[in-house]
Amino acid sequence: MDFFVQQDKARSKTGMLVVLFILAIALVIIAVYAAIMGVILYNSTDPNIRFFDPGLFLAIAGVTFGVICIGSIIKIAALSKGGSYVAESLGGILVSRSTKDPDQRKLINVVEEMAIASGTPVPPVYLLENEKGINAFAAGFSANDVVIGVTEGCCQRLNREELQGVIAHEFSHILNGDMRLNIRLMGFLGGIMVITTVGETILRSTRHSSHSSRKNGKGGGGQILIIAILLLIIGYLGVLISRLIQSAVSRQREYLADASAVQFTRSTGIADALKKIGGLAAGSKIKSPAAGEACHMFFGKAVSSLFATHPPLIDRIQKIEPGFKGDFSAMQPVPAAADSKKWLQSLSSFKTGQDISVDADTVMNRIGNITPENVAYSSAILAAIPDTIKNEIQDILGASAVVCALLLDRDPAEKKRQMDLLSRSATPMFLRQLELVDKSVQNLAPELKLPVLDLSLPILRQMSLEQFAIFKKHLQLLIEADKKVTIFEFSLKEIINHRLEAAFINTSPKILYKNITPLAENAIALLAILSQAGQKGKAAAGEAFRSAISSLPIREKNMEMPTKISFQELHEALKRFSQASSGVKKTMFDACCQSVLFDGRVSVSEAELLRAVAYAVDIPVPPFMAKAAD
Repeated sequence: MDFFVQQDKARSKTGMLVVLFILAIALVIIAVYAAIMGVILYNSTDPNIRFFDPGLFLAIAGVTFGVICIGSIIKIAALSKGGSYVAESLGGILVSRSTKDPDQRKLINVVEEMAIASGTPVPPVYLLENEKGINAFAAGFSANDVVIGVTEGCCQRLNREELQGVIAHEFSHILNGDMRLNIRLMGFLGGIMVITTVGETILRSTRHSSHSSRKNGKGGGGQILIIAILLLIIGYLGVLISRLIQSAVSRQREYLADASAVQFTRSTGIADALKKIGGLAAGSKIKSPAAGEACHMFFGKAVSSLFATHPPLIDRIQKIEPGFKGDFSAMQPVPAAADSKKWLQSLSSFKTGQDISVDADTVMNRIGNITPENVAYSSAILAAIPDTIKNEIQDILGASAVVCALLLDRDPAEKKRQMDLLSRSATPMFLRQLELVDKSVQNLAPELKLPVLDLSLPILRQMSLEQFAIFKKHLQLLIEADKKVTIFEFSLKEIINHRLEAAFINTSPKILYKNITPLAENAIALLAILSQAGQKGKAAAGEAFRSAISSLPIREKNMEMPTKISFQELHEALKRFSQASSGVKKTMFDACCQSVLFDGRVSVSEAELLRAVAYAVDIPVPPFMAKAAD
């Protein structure tokens, strides 16, 4: 799977969605006009009245269009809150990392493994309680505000391999860019489906009016009832059109996500999960009233509809297991998962300071592609994180203290200066918590720091705006205490700014640059600092820079490596590249890989710097792995 190609395909479908939306509005307008004119002609004796009246048509079209647009605007405004709004509207409750429920612990662990393996942010997990069907969804505008939702039936009825297959399917949607398309689809359809609400409201009011007319001995009740029924039919026509659009947009994406899940896990867990849906009375049905407008987001068919948003279960299973005959009671044994223990060698090679061998092409091919080895390696990473740290990041106070502790200097004098500065604004409770976690964090292996930060982000997303502002101030004080900024400090700050702020700003990412030429100076700055960080010695850095810059389709007057680049320039470069198209990002990140990996070797600091750059521009790069032991 080419991550960048899939991102572009998802974006191109947005254009198709707009066209379908316009056609849907046109059909609804025609239906409303036909209903009103039909009633007028039925009750009129004027021979001069014709079916098509341009003035009346424009008036009806304007009112109908306005109602639909207002409905869409209201829905899109609500959806700007991100994936959490979708989950909560479906009745989901946030699952705490400190949960003692074994099924929920299994769920949290699988989601964390998949996120770390893919190089995407660890998403909050929501449980749809009292939903006995087996289903799940991923929702959000981007990977930075995505949530994973899972039904109670899915959590309780699936074993670990089956659940891993379902979660891998949802992560495929995240990596393919389907979520942004899905949430926009919800916004557009919210306007069309509001006609149903209008129809039902008018029907209720006309029933009341008709009853009053009969009571008073007045006629007209039958005509009013006809109008009400026609409007209700038109409302349900909007629902029918909505289902048709959902079906057109989502069905083929489900086949791709199923195939990706098999690729990611190298097991038939997802096929067995689909078989359990087929053999369960509740299947994958969702009882929530809000399920209809979100049915295209789910793993399985959430509501009954003439136009199915998902391919038939048997077809999906046969794509994975061609020999499947349709017997949903025959569960096949699940292959053993990849052994995470052997990947501890990869961790130990980093811990002992050894570089690992990797080239730029290998890194580029890993983008958006999770392998069973990645999943096993991420499982080893999670196992290597001390329990003291895992326990701390289960609440906002502990998680913010752990992240701040990542910035504390190992030099006692420098650390004292940092703590003194922090004590001027931080509460005594926070300072005590910071001192409490400091020892565990200081002993943390370098390759575990970014995963710890990733695991902390879902909790930190629960902060209030005021708490977030205080937290950012603490980070700034710790970074600036020694009057200099290290690459790790800069990387951590960029990740916090890019990944965490998305939860508070609630803005959909916009593409401002479709060509790399306007970003030439930013490219030079970014490649210069990466070449210097990734190579030993000025000569090697210069050679790496020239090799990387020559791979870009830009020709500036001065293409020499700058002698000095400020972190502010680097911040601006990353910010602008995060607003570039997939093609520009791919070209630029390939050059970044070449600059860091020019010598074919990578250390922990180099690997994590490259991944931090990827984080800042929304490119999912899995952790670097040494060759595992056989």
